[in-house]
Amino acid sequence: MLSFIKGKVVVTDENAIVLENNGIGFEINVSSNTFVQTAGKAEAMLYTYLHVKEDGIALYGFSTDEERKMFLNLITVSGVGPKVALNILSGISPRDLAVSIASQDSSMLQRVKGIGKKTAERIILELKEKVAGEAFSRAPEAVPMQGSAREALEALSALGLKHSECMDAMKRALEEGAATTEEIIHAALRNMSV
Repeated sequence: MLSFIKGKVVVTDENAIVLENNGIGFEINVSSNTFVQTAGKAEAMLYTYLHVKEDGIALYGFSTDEERKMFLNLITVSGVGPKVALNILSGISPRDLAVSIASQDSSMLQRVKGIGKKTAERIILELKEKVAGEAFSRAPEAVPMQGSAREALEALSALGLKHSECMDAMKRALEEGAATTEEIIHAALRNMSV
């Protein structure tokens, strides 16, 4: 119904933005990623999703169509509503989330407040087929997540390093010939200059 809204940024809040278009103020719920992209701008364009339910209507906005598509995928998962989906997208970029789902890495999802192990596993189970092709076509830094590579990623993530940086460093480590978990970790850390 509403594909996008472009207008003057009237109010910005951590969870919502009001865009004025032709004298109408649209209150749009946003992720923290979208908030950061639009904060301080006089005008913005947000891709939107209108959620209608018995007790009300809510409008959700996204700075990129990629983020909106991931949101739409998330709300198809049993037990994941728009607020939970927005919370997930506030903590993880759509590309990192797609790679995490495709590689069946639930640890990243579990770091999001309110997402437990069961919910994370359900998201992976229900979305891995939908996002697998997208994740690795959009993420050239992605590496096959099996055995040693998966263990190395978990170890690097436990150090608090960004997922995208870990993936990039691991790709280079594997290209250099690292094979065991220890070799991948050492080479990845060296590549990251940590």
